[in-house]
Parts: sequence; structure tokens; C-alpha cells
Amino acid sequence: MAYADLHTHSTASDGHLAPRDLVREAKATGLGVLALTDHDTVAGLAEAKTTAEAEGLVFVPGVECTVHHNGHGVHLLGYGFDPSDEALTRHLARYATARIERAQAIVEKLQSVCGIDITWTDVQRQVPKGDGVVARPHIAAALQHVGAVDSISDAFDTYLGDHEPAHVPLPEVEATWMIDQIHEAGGITAIAHPGHWLPGRVLRGLIGAGLDALECVHPSHDASLEAYYRNRARANDLLVTGGSDFHGPLHATARGVGHTGLSRRAWERIAAACT
Repeated sequence: MAYADLHTHSTASDGHLAPRDLVREAKATGLGVLALTDHDTVAGLAEAKTTAEAEGLVFVPGVECTVHHNGHGVHLLGYGFDPSDEALTRHLARYATARIERAQAIVEKLQSVCGIDITWTDVQRQVPKGDGVVARPHIAAALQHVGAVDSISDAFDTYLGDHEPAHVPLPEVEATWMIDQIHEAGGITAIAHPGHWLPGRVLRGLIGAGLDALECVHPSHDASLEAYYRNRARANDLLVTGGSDFHGPLHATARGVGHTGLSRRAWERIAAACT
């Protein structure tokens, strides 16, 4: 069990637990620190923070932003920023609208190109309370619900993946601009789950733009890949971060909150950078 889990998701984006329930789950497992990093939204942070204060758990405001650098898609984690920062919230509001428009375009493709009897209402029913970020997992769940696929993974493999017939890309947000926005809101930034696919030129560009950390510790990183990124972090004077990428018990690759994360010492380095 980790001491700090700095990568989790709630129903404010594509997680399966409400922010308050995620915090309570983290407390029950014995975690000391939790960050909520929903996709392109800070809508769940207030509820999570209030619950964490009541539960005696250290809470870190976070976000996972969809960005690009030199045409390459990257997920950028932000930590310790002011969730009410005007420029940041304005961008996230615009991006939420773009996500809805993209999801509607995907539904149209599923209907016209793939011949599937699915509606926008079917997708909306998969979004908790109807006010969370609309993401491809919600569309995948709708496809499963209407009987078009057998599983969430089947939906991505057949229709929703980046090279499949119903794919519609999200608008490209420049990563260097997003790094600046999070810094101006008082936070720090990290590349999420860099894995095997992160080109060296992209990493060098983001380091030059002021990147603060690498998510070396992630369920998709085996021991050798974690060691590789720890070495890259050390060589470039970057912080090491990590977390479970927890979405909930129903997620295809579900592991418990706190299953993967940071030691207390590693967290203290992050905490010092966030203050």
C-alpha cells in the first residue's frame, strides 16, 4: 500500500465513485494523501476536499489535462493549483463544451457510419447526474447497454479507438500553454503514464517549457520502465510522482485506490514543491 495516491478519478469525469466516496475509500484503505485528477475538470474537487477534511486525509487538488506537443498527444497532470483560478476554469469550461460536441459527433458516426441504433440520450444516461465530463468510456458503456458490444474494451477495439471508424479527435491544446496556465494558478505539472510511447523530443520540449515531474509510478509501468523514468527524472532534476489511476471497481483494469503510489518521503518532495 502506498502512502500517497496522486492519480485518481471520480464521477466528475469517467470514474465510478462520487468524489466523497472516493475519499472515504482512500481513508478506509489507510492512505495518508489523495489527489483527485479528473479529466479536464475540477468539478469534483470541492466535494472531495470537504470530505477529506472531515476524514482527516490530506487532499491535493489535481487535474489531468488532454494536451499535445508537436502533434503528439500527452496527458498532463496538474497538482496544488488554485481550482478557482479564472483563466484555468475558463479553459476547462470551454473544453467541457468541446468534449460534448465531440461525443455528439461520435454518436452521429456510430449511427451513420457504423449503423448502430444508439442515441445521445443513451450516452447521457451513462454520465452520473448528467453533469460530469463526457468521455469515450461513457459512450462505450452506452454501446454495451444497447447491445452493440459485449464489453467496454470491445467498444474501443471495434468503434471508438483512435484508428476505428467512429473516432473523432479532441481539439488540440498546446502542452506548453497548459503548463503555463497551471503554473500561473500556483500548481506544478507532471506527464501522466509516459509508458513506452513518449518520444524523447517531446519530453525534452516539455522539460524546456517548465515541466516539474514525471509520473514514474503507474500500474502500466513495470519495474524496468519505472526505473527508466526515475533515471530520466533524476537526470533532468524532475520530481517523481505516481498513483493508481483509479477509476473504480467497474473499470476494465480496476485496481484499488492506493494500490500504486508514492512513499511518504517521495510525497514530501511533492508537497514542498506545491507550497
